[in-house]
Amino acid sequence: MAYYSGSAVDMAAVRSALVSACTSEGWSWDGSGEVLSKGVLYLRLRVVSGYLELLGRTSASAGDAPSVVRMGQLAATSISYPVAYEIFVFDWEVYVVINYSIDYYQWCAFGRSIIEGLPGSGMWLGATLEANNPTGISITGSDGVNTNNTITPAIFWATSIQVGSRNRNCYVHSGLDSEGWNLTISGGTSQVGITQLVPLIGLLPSAWNSEAVLLPVRCYKQRPSQKVSLVADLQHARYTRVDNYAPGQIINIGSDRWKIFPWYLKNTAARAGGSEGISHTGTFGWAIRYEGA
Repeated sequence: MAYYSGSAVDMAAVRSALVSACTSEGWSWDGSGEVLSKGVLYLRLRVVSGYLELLGRTSASAGDAPSVVRMGQLAATSISYPVAYEIFVFDWEVYVVINYSIDYYQWCAFGRSIIEGLPGSGMWLGATLEANNPTGISITGSDGVNTNNTITPAIFWATSIQVGSRNRNCYVHSGLDSEGWNLTISGGTSQVGITQLVPLIGLLPSAWNSEAVLLPVRCYKQRPSQKVSLVADLQHARYTRVDNYAPGQIINIGSDRWKIFPWYLKNTAARAGGSEGISHTGTFGWAIRYEGA
């Protein structure tokens, strides 16, 4: 694993740092097509109107995901530059976190699924935002439902979406049921999201020692006959609660070190988040495996 950090004066500089980190670790960059690639993974990286856009592909110029995912202004809160960036590059997973205005965080991530037998490329990706600028955030520990013009700024979290790409900030190219990037049943609007983790997320942090365990980040696709299939299981990221962790704190679990981040903005006064139009992510957060100095 390689870890990079620094400061960026705009989103173009964030992209440059990301491309440099990835190409130093075995990825290829096509500057004319703005495509980052490794093996069967292809990712178009563009800066558009101040947003860093990520578009998953199955080849250098085709097989696009239904829409882009992005980092940039969320609702009325603009990004204040310079931002501090951290880039975590593993063999087949890449994570980027930016920090600005002291307490605000955004992220993007992409990689290859370790689930065997997928007919698709197995590429997964996500970012804080979807293709449009939402009016606010919707994130809860019970469902993470996206409603109206809001976004759930956490990877594979939301259990409900609107038809089309409006609120979708995560994709996996599983290829199951000949549906490419789709995580729902054809024509449906519901995802599995964090349904299977709801009881555990609700119990964190521990009332006994005030710590929050790290929970697996997994993505499921709905299938016919009311079945679901696991399509992604991230190796180097975990869900957690950040009530008693400071953003950027490094914790040790056995021989592993993990760096803690809120999904967007930590708020202990409204730790359970909310279902529509809020401006924070309560105490919902995540941890990324850290092998820096």
